Amino acid sequence: MEQAKDAVKSLETSELPYAVGKEDRTNDAFNCTVCGKKLRPDQVNKHPLFDVIICKPCRKFYQSGPITKDSSGRDNECSWCANGGNIVFCDGCDKVFCEGCIKLNFGDQKYQQIIESEQWLCYCCDTELLMPKITRFLEASELKSIGSSNQANSQSDEFIELRQHEKRRKRLRRIIEDDELEESTIIKQRLEKERKERLDRLRDSANNIGTDMTSTTSTLEKCAINVVRDPDEEEVLIPSGIATFLKPHQIEGVQFMWENCIESIKKVKAGDPGNGCILAHSMGLGKTLQIIAFLYTVLKKKDLGLRTALIVTPVNVLHNWPDEFEKWKPAERKGLRVYVLDETSRNIRKKLLHEWQKTGGVMMIGYSTFRTMSLGKYVKYSSEKDEIRKALQNPGPDILVCDEAHMIKNKKADITLALKQVRTQRRIALTGSPLQNNLMEYYCMVDFVREGFLGRPQDFKNRFQNPIENGQHADSTDYDVRCMKERTHVLHKQLMGFVQRKGASIVENELPKKLVYVISVRLSPLQRALYNRFLQYFWLTNEQSVMTLKSRKSLFPTYHALAKVWNHPDLLFTIKEEKDILSEDSMDECFDEDVLSTDEDISMLRKEDKKFQTKSQVKTDPDGLNLNANLDWCKDLIDIPLGTLDYSGKLVLLLDILTMSSARGDKALVFSQSIPTLNLIENFLARIPRPKGKAGGWRKDKEWYRLDGQTSARERQKLVKRFNNPSNLKVQCVLISTKAGSLGINLQAANRVVIVDGSWNPTHDIQALFRVWRFGQMKAVVIYRLLAFGTAEEKIYKRQVAKESLAARVLDAQQIERHSKMDELRVLFKLDEHANEQSTSNMGRTSNTLDHDPPEDDIMTSLLIDHRPKWIVGIHKHDTLLEDREDEKLTVEEQELAWEKFRRIADSHDVDWVQINSQPEISSCVSNSWSGAGYKMPESTCSFTFHAMLLQSTSTKNNEHVRCGACQEEIGWEHIAKSKHSKLFP
Repeated sequence: MEQAKDAVKSLETSELPYAVGKEDRTNDAFNCTVCGKKLRPDQVNKHPLFDVIICKPCRKFYQSGPITKDSSGRDNECSWCANGGNIVFCDGCDKVFCEGCIKLNFGDQKYQQIIESEQWLCYCCDTELLMPKITRFLEASELKSIGSSNQANSQSDEFIELRQHEKRRKRLRRIIEDDELEESTIIKQRLEKERKERLDRLRDSANNIGTDMTSTTSTLEKCAINVVRDPDEEEVLIPSGIATFLKPHQIEGVQFMWENCIESIKKVKAGDPGNGCILAHSMGLGKTLQIIAFLYTVLKKKDLGLRTALIVTPVNVLHNWPDEFEKWKPAERKGLRVYVLDETSRNIRKKLLHEWQKTGGVMMIGYSTFRTMSLGKYVKYSSEKDEIRKALQNPGPDILVCDEAHMIKNKKADITLALKQVRTQRRIALTGSPLQNNLMEYYCMVDFVREGFLGRPQDFKNRFQNPIENGQHADSTDYDVRCMKERTHVLHKQLMGFVQRKGASIVENELPKKLVYVISVRLSPLQRALYNRFLQYFWLTNEQSVMTLKSRKSLFPTYHALAKVWNHPDLLFTIKEEKDILSEDSMDECFDEDVLSTDEDISMLRKEDKKFQTKSQVKTDPDGLNLNANLDWCKDLIDIPLGTLDYSGKLVLLLDILTMSSARGDKALVFSQSIPTLNLIENFLARIPRPKGKAGGWRKDKEWYRLDGQTSARERQKLVKRFNNPSNLKVQCVLISTKAGSLGINLQAANRVVIVDGSWNPTHDIQALFRVWRFGQMKAVVIYRLLAFGTAEEKIYKRQVAKESLAARVLDAQQIERHSKMDELRVLFKLDEHANEQSTSNMGRTSNTLDHDPPEDDIMTSLLIDHRPKWIVGIHKHDTLLEDREDEKLTVEEQELAWEKFRRIADSHDVDWVQINSQPEISSCVSNSWSGAGYKMPESTCSFTFHAMLLQSTSTKNNEHVRCGACQEEIGWEHIAKSKHSKLFP
């Protein structure tokens, strides 16, 4: 904290508006960056967008409502003050800043330079411009904390932290009404409602054959895709060569795609454009086979007139698709023409596109290739660009399929914009994990298949995202939790017509057992010393410093620098960390901000030198922050020999797991998101003795393979086939980089998985599990997730659980126990040195394993016997944190209440409920502008549900009454007592 003390001392200089002494330093003045008002340190607030000073009234005004957009998508109000006036547009984003704010904070001359410049990046795009203002805010915050401690020095740090934490609850704005949505959104929601009602009527009148179809076994040879159809419409059959192998949930998926994209032959012939849908079946449930069945049925049905389909997929599974089409080709029909646009030359690509458009069939293309070709990059002639766009976008294919569609998560990304330019509305999104980091990513994918259905992004944020995310924490208020449950229920029901979710639970009985162990690994004394020294050296021991790093976009590089310490100290001597830090893992998201991911479909990790360097050869990290530049911060601690296994409990456990797995005849996968960590593991694998007493250790391409971003798509397919070959008994494991190798490949020859370091995005780790636990697996599957106990990695794991819980609530209508707290990440890097085995129980760990039944996995039992308590603090099963809690679900009555509340918000104007006993005036649900115009309110009779909701929201007691602004009736709890809802409201 010496730097903090120096910063405080520097405030005594003439830099301040007036001189202050040590005794009255807390009376210093600072200026609001919006209105210029002088403030004492205790009056300083943080601006909602920047780490700069703002007064409370200005902050309150800023948060009073959303910043509106113009027709082009740009902001209408200044991002600094939320007012209008003479505004300057940013050339890098859609934000604007007003003349007043720029002049107030940077002077008239700077404003003149900005308006005369040809290009200008705002303070969101270039935060370095704000550094003087940020520094001033930190000085005020430091003085504020000193003043607070002087006023209440008897309070403990824990109590102060609790008070700060309580202030972090998000203040929700008024939920907008239905008539405030755009007209196109209202129309699309009405059309979807009519479509569902039409299908429900047909489904109710469906014959017994249709009912039997949805409950068939995989031996079925005759299966109709249009079970729900008009009586006079012909039956359309899935090819029997495919239908024979379809499982019941896959038949439902194929029929679901028909109902959304086609619905009926008559509608297609009449020119109906169809609709899009999301097939959100969990990983390993056969989405690829379902698409093949759907396309064979639709494209081979000549009456429909649909000829072409485009499948856009991540490049690492591009060549898997034609293999699957060949595998499932029905013998009784001529196969579909299949084309692949990969690394072929531009002329060959052009020829393939022309042939595909002319003859029909299925075209496969990678996301990056589609983006590049659609944007016309590297195409010299405009006529050639037009030809490519004609084939891919306008008119483009008849059916568009996006594999791993959760990558469509940023509305401004090039790939999203390019895909939205495809004219067809028959868009199918395939994803096993539709909701990864936040609800806005999910919104983006939904908006791709049904554009405008959920309204504008700000509408969705107001109506769903804010209420849902505000209630998902362990410390959320009861009201927030209830609101979250109601909104997730409504959102789930609104989308279920075109989002079909199938979880892994439907095939659990058909797959071998799965065990996921989370192992808390104790740091070695050297790791603990390095961790603490790093925090002290870079001033990361208090909340303000962490928030400063956030503003400098340095939190994520800092996290990766510390990951070197908790994985193994040898990593501090490696060449610079791979620059694979994607925005999809943005740490800003963890601070309740809506940062969306980039358009990159997969990060190709940079090539790394696998040799270690001496301390004098260490280079500067690519993030430019010199976090590891010359290791000045730890020179006295790292005079150590390289290659010492006992400096890392993680690697001790990893080698033991691999050794015992090999001895049992099992194969393993080892995942890490760090290329240097994989390089280090390679060196240690040479220490594992070869089987049958052969000399030497494990060898690359013999006992182990490696798969990372440098592995080409073709080599990847070859490696997968070699590894899965039953006759290949020599290979023992595969080292895999998490982001490059956890997606879309099948490695069911392995039945054990070790995740060395977790990812910010839980989907990466979940994908790792489903590489082995899928159809074709013959053994029980065991996953070992290694967490550095007490470190930032453990806090990130809690964040993962929170994200998975959010997905379960929205997609699966489940209610999961809330584990993470809103403010946990404000102390992200703090090392919990004094945490012991007893404190681990809050996440479900077995802190003293001898007091519990031994683990079901014998290797896990051996690890506990050999390494607890030296290396293993405790273990718990990951799945227990995600159990569906029936006691937290909304009852049928509560679900009705949620819908009633949602409809009331949608159908009425602002209603201010008042208690008659406290205020004599009667409130009205009609706005003043309406009543002033002589509008006569129609008589209304409210339901018991709505009146019960009103009484609860106003905290009305048994002997009190309120007047309902909708029907003007005076109501109390005695009116509800006789209804079926009375039991909900004690």
